[in-house]
Amino acid sequence: MNPWDDQYPIDLSDAVLDRQISGEDGTVVGKVDDVELRARDDGTYVVDALLVGPEALADRIGGPMGKLLRRIGRGFRSEAPQRIPMNAIRRAEPTIVVTDAVAHATDSPSQDWLRRTVIDRIPGAGRASR
Repeated sequence: MNPWDDQYPIDLSDAVLDRQISGEDGTVVGKVDDVELRARDDGTYVVDALLVGPEALADRIGGPMGKLLRRIGRGFRSEAPQRIPMNAIRRAEPTIVVTDAVAHATDSPSQDWLRRTVIDRIPGAGRASR
């Protein structure tokens, strides 16, 4: 199920990019760093997947900052960005909710590192969602 099916063209930067992604059980996956597009025969494009990870963000930003992000990303994982297919999306309201199976399979070492080294050290951060 794609929450954007049969809709008029949407502004990806507003509707999708940088949105939080979580599983149906609340598992935090990360943020949408980029999208994978597929060209249709009629000359339009359709989003095939959401991409997560510093490598995807580096490709989107480009330039010197993109190169820096790519270097940082290599420290967290050695593969391409994590890919979340559109059929795994359950809801988009402002958080994009994906199936639990996809949420648990899409690890985010950079998100885990940020949570452990920065967020968890903020006094009261553990109670923020309560």
